Amino acid sequence: MTDKQTIYDDIKEQIINEKLQPGQWLIERELCLAYGLSRTPVREILWKLLADGFLEQEPNKGFAVRKLSLEQIFEIFQTREAIEGMAARLAACRKGDASFMSRLMKIREELGRVDVEAEIGRSVSLGRTLHNAIMEAAHNDLMADISVRLNNLTALTSNITRKSVVIEKQSREAHCKIIDALLEWDEEKSERAMREHLRDTCRQVVEHFYPGMMGNIAKQRSKTI
Repeated sequence: MTDKQTIYDDIKEQIINEKLQPGQWLIERELCLAYGLSRTPVREILWKLLADGFLEQEPNKGFAVRKLSLEQIFEIFQTREAIEGMAARLAACRKGDASFMSRLMKIREELGRVDVEAEIGRSVSLGRTLHNAIMEAAHNDLMADISVRLNNLTALTSNITRKSVVIEKQSREAHCKIIDALLEWDEEKSERAMREHLRDTCRQVVEHFYPGMMGNIAKQRSKTI
């Protein structure tokens, strides 16, 4: 019998990789059989996945893989822009941090080598590594705690962006721009580069996957689009 954390991680990975599709129902009985557990621990795992943002729960029907609405996607990117923009500014204050500088340079080098068209998953992973490195370098515990749940939702939006080579190519360019600003230890430039990257990515997601909806969203979010 596998422990609950391992099963949680397995289901989470299947959601992130879309082996379990958005909107797909998770049947407790089937999970019990698949993992060799009784209903109680399986239900605990499902409630944890719900709390962490990976599932939705409908009374009398059960749990389904979370399917993000367009409005939710905007809220995720807005929140990321606020938190990660400030994280980039704080990280740029780490002048003289040789470990952080080395990490940035390594990511920059790998981004330069990756073939987005052939390795789009690798490009997405490197971008996530960069964002996590910046959050760690910000040295703000409260911000880091908030970003844990945000990272879960970000993983779901990454499922969308990894379907577009165009979006991911532009993200790679933006990531390199962010790194360059950080290596200059320029606080304002670093924050601006991060905010522009997240704002542009959000706009591209809407234009590419939700054609015709930009006008409606722009009216609601005129200050951030």
